[in-house]
Amino acid sequence: MKYPHSSDYVIVGSGFGGAFLAYHLAKKGKEVLVLERGVWPVRDESSWDENLLLLPTPMYRGHTPILADQNGGAVQELWPEDTVGGLSTMYGCVALRMRAEDFLGAPKEHGSHRDPSTSWPVTYQEYEPYYAEAERLQHVAGISGEDITEPPRSSGFPQKPPSLPLPSRRIWDAAEALGLHPSHLPLAINFDGRRKTGKCIRCSTCERFLCRIQAKSDLSTVVLPEAMSFGARVLADTRVLGVNTTGSRANSVDVIHQSSGRRWTITTNHVVLSAGALGSPYLLLSSGIKGAGGGGDLIGRYLTRHSNCVSTALRATRDNPENEFQKHVLIPDYYHGGPNGNSGPEGPWGIIQQVQIPNGGFIRAEAPKGLKSIAATAQPHLSALLCIAEDIPQASNRVYVDPRRTDRFGQASLMVHHRYLPRDSQATQALARVARRILRRTGAIPVYTHTIETYSHAVGTCRFGKDRDSSVLDPECRVWGFENLYVVDGSFMPSGGSVNPSLTIGANALRVGAIMTGE
Repeated sequence: MKYPHSSDYVIVGSGFGGAFLAYHLAKKGKEVLVLERGVWPVRDESSWDENLLLLPTPMYRGHTPILADQNGGAVQELWPEDTVGGLSTMYGCVALRMRAEDFLGAPKEHGSHRDPSTSWPVTYQEYEPYYAEAERLQHVAGISGEDITEPPRSSGFPQKPPSLPLPSRRIWDAAEALGLHPSHLPLAINFDGRRKTGKCIRCSTCERFLCRIQAKSDLSTVVLPEAMSFGARVLADTRVLGVNTTGSRANSVDVIHQSSGRRWTITTNHVVLSAGALGSPYLLLSSGIKGAGGGGDLIGRYLTRHSNCVSTALRATRDNPENEFQKHVLIPDYYHGGPNGNSGPEGPWGIIQQVQIPNGGFIRAEAPKGLKSIAATAQPHLSALLCIAEDIPQASNRVYVDPRRTDRFGQASLMVHHRYLPRDSQATQALARVARRILRRTGAIPVYTHTIETYSHAVGTCRFGKDRDSSVLDPECRVWGFENLYVVDGSFMPSGGSVNPSLTIGANALRVGAIMTGE
């Protein structure tokens, strides 16, 4: 393989921030090199086989664990799955915009008002055209105006969603019977076949799986190939070990090709970190970069990841006899809080989404002891709803470097500390009560509600702002005090709203790209 030694723009990470920025810069004729520690996903029988892809050890498991102190017990090893395209290759395809009110900041721990210290320096109106472009690039399916909390739009969705399968129709009808306002969940999937890659066959292997026919609009399928068609280069299986700076400029990155072990340095005029809300602050901290002002001490802090749970119910008959993709329904009624008289915290709660039931093997692996065989046997009769609530940013929730522990590359370990506030859990529990009411209305019996411990929605660890003493990045997502060092993954977000952050990260990367190219 070739080992490039220079590029005008070096982008670290090929997730939503890195891929969308690479596309914009390459389209404008810039020299772009994307460095990705993951490998290109293979599209073969392993894509849809949980016993090859996921169990017992994930096929794309990364080389280095995250060490997480997240519930007060022993530190846990969390192993990322590393692919070109980042988390998008196995994500659930949800492409929601943040609500306009989310840009005013996160909820307070007490009271109904939002915390101005977490407000955004850019408004929803400024993001809107970039949201539209991100939706176009991913060919998102949805129905404009159907979601009662949807922010203003300048255009409709690129495609319409398909008809609802039986499990989704049950959820929809039950929600309406309870006086709620279900809508179609915007999904980045090629349902209509107008994109050059595969047309969705509506199978049940989408979330947690690779798409063998490339109907899912993950970034290794739809954005990175376009960037590469304009000349961008993607160097996979390559880990960035550190960023080198002189004065107010970042001038190179030290890298290692993981399979061969070769180490070298790549010089550049622009360094853009998009290694995720855990990886980017880690790289800044391990490289000794603090930036200017008091915001330098905030690198890695204010980690949020949403407070999530899944409510599961049991039906007497098979829930999804046709074994179709069934993640179609959004229930947004409680996004801004509960109606008068409802038990739950003041201020925003979040959303409820229909979610695909995992396959039996995955359920058996993840279910609590004593319930593994029962849960796996019951899988065809299960129906589930996902509840997503915004968690309040706390300075104590953070990413940091522990030099006492090292990984296989000799690098200090990436450590995570996270705790939820009581209000975070109260909002999730309030949503779960609504979810159980909906499931009961379908004729199912709620049997289990479990929390989800994941960092797939992690944001906030290098938040941007107008004041260098209270933010890590300026409004253009440049590290304060540096001319050419940027962060464009979810780290930049000072609050996370209650929606999946992927589309917002992509839209922001397009915005930053436009600034870089003088538009």
